[in-house]
Amino acid sequence: MSSGQWEVVGKSKKSQNGKVKNVKDEEKKPHKNLPKLEDIVPHSQIKSFYAGMEVDDTKKPPKDKKKEGDKKAKKDKKAEPPKPKPPKTIEGALEAIELSELENVITTNKIRFSNAPLVWLKEVANFLNSKMQIEIDDPTFSTYPSSYPLSAIPSGIKKSLENVLRDAGKANNQLFFDVTLTAIANDMSRGQLVNGHRLLIQMLAQEYPEFCTASISKSVSLRNSYQNRPPIGLTLLWAYGQGGLEDFAVGMKAWQELFLPVIELKSYSKYVIAYLSMLLDKHCKKESTKISQEQLFIMLDLVNNKKNSLSKELSSDLIKQLSKYKDVFFNKSGNKLQVTFNQLLKKLPNQYLSGTNLDPYNRVLVASLVDCLKQDDSCHATWRQLFHKCTKQSATLLDYIDSNWTEVSPKLKLKSLKATVLQYKEISKEALKGKKKDETVVKTDKICQDILDRMTSTRRFPWLWASFVLLVSIAGLIAYDVSRVGGNFPKSTTGRLMKDVGILEHSQKAWQKTLSTSARAYIWLETNTPIYYTQTIEVCKPYMQLSKDLFTVLIKNTGVLYDNMREYVGEKTPVVVATIEQYAPGLIENVQLYTSSGFAAVKKYSSDYYTLTADYLKTRVFVGDWAPEILQNKTQIALNATKFHVSTYFHWFREQVNVYSEIP
Repeated sequence: MSSGQWEVVGKSKKSQNGKVKNVKDEEKKPHKNLPKLEDIVPHSQIKSFYAGMEVDDTKKPPKDKKKEGDKKAKKDKKAEPPKPKPPKTIEGALEAIELSELENVITTNKIRFSNAPLVWLKEVANFLNSKMQIEIDDPTFSTYPSSYPLSAIPSGIKKSLENVLRDAGKANNQLFFDVTLTAIANDMSRGQLVNGHRLLIQMLAQEYPEFCTASISKSVSLRNSYQNRPPIGLTLLWAYGQGGLEDFAVGMKAWQELFLPVIELKSYSKYVIAYLSMLLDKHCKKESTKISQEQLFIMLDLVNNKKNSLSKELSSDLIKQLSKYKDVFFNKSGNKLQVTFNQLLKKLPNQYLSGTNLDPYNRVLVASLVDCLKQDDSCHATWRQLFHKCTKQSATLLDYIDSNWTEVSPKLKLKSLKATVLQYKEISKEALKGKKKDETVVKTDKICQDILDRMTSTRRFPWLWASFVLLVSIAGLIAYDVSRVGGNFPKSTTGRLMKDVGILEHSQKAWQKTLSTSARAYIWLETNTPIYYTQTIEVCKPYMQLSKDLFTVLIKNTGVLYDNMREYVGEKTPVVVATIEQYAPGLIENVQLYTSSGFAAVKKYSSDYYTLTADYLKTRVFVGDWAPEILQNKTQIALNATKFHVSTYFHWFREQVNVYSEIP
């Protein structure tokens, strides 16, 4: 500009030494010689010139905003209360549910979907699922009571759920039950938790056990779809088995149709057997629990088909449950068991089984045959008719009776058993005549003879105490008479009487003869009395059983009469009380008050007198030589001395009997 020529802005110029100067760098440098705004513009206009150029606080740089936001967040975070920790157990989750929140969900859905009860129940299930986000390691709750998790629910929550289920109606409940089972499988396959579904399923099964087996075909299809995923499959089995907690028939149907088919799968075997055990233990003592003959045979066949596919331990457990099952049948079966005996005998293998050859399953069959003989004596006649068709099966049964005689013999009528064994021996005689003898028949013939010998053997009569009592009674009288004269028998009253009469010498000979005869009689009685004792017991046993049955019937009728009287009194008591209150207001209350006061006074004074008496005895009576420890020691010494003298005397008496029995 100073030379009067135009310059191109932005291009570099070479310096005197040939280097290029950057124009941008020069622009960055402050220009000290430029004029200031105050020197050009009047002072009054400076303010208007800067108008609109003030910095807006709301348009601060992002970094400033972020810093302020962080400061505010920190302050808010400090102000917020600490969040409660989520529950780790189902009990904790149930306790944490607010009753008002649940009732609000129920009420809202009832208003919004007044004609769709199924929607109410689904929303309640979703609410419970959201509140019970607890991971379950064991889908069957094997370490908890059978009523878990329903037993852990608070009473208020339970009552609210029961009300909504009742309002929905039975038809909608059954539809919801089926839908929920499918929902459980689908949700679990997506990794969702279904504890709310479990709770509602258990409540419905408790109220309507028949829901669990109402659609067996659908249940089987659903189980088959997920049986390769054990957590889901076990959860479904747990749900199907909940009805059995209330109804034994429903539980057994579910077990046979849904549980048993998967018993061979390793993940299911243990739970299938454990459920059957729980079912039998829970219902075996209930009066309503009954098993038909057909159900018993079906169960025997099912277990026989599955027992070989299990491990030894699980197979043993399954057979134990089968034994419980047959016990339930025989406890309620009555006394008409000829057909049952016939079928059970034919189920035994057509071979002679004894000792270790009798496996646990066949042992249950043989024990069932013994139960038939015990409860229905006519089964002996059925057994005799089957000797020719079931020779080896009969041999197995006879061997079991002989091997377990102590346990089995009290259950059977020995007279009928003796007739059966004798008939079997008669039949086996023909087979024993030939040159080629059947080993089974030979062994069974020996078993029959052993059983007959056992029945003719006698029980030991208590001769020790009988002899002791008799001898002490006789000797006591004579000893007392002799002791009065210093032990001289001729001077005793008995001796002088005999001498005066002139029979002392003869009486001594007669006494020796009496002692000799008594000794021989004693030995004879010791040998033969047990035989007559056993026969007497056998003859009187039916009459004793009849008396026992009559007494049982009398007790039952008395119980029924008592229950009727109690119900009648319970019905009439309010009427009587109301009548008394009508004619004498406050009388009953006053009587109760006086009675209560009198009872309290009697109780108080009785306790006081008892305390005083006990203290008196402790401090005044049982002290010194009468102290409890000293009395106990003296008593023990006396008992030991008595025992020693009795034993010594018995041995002496036995020796005297042997001596006098040899006198002619």
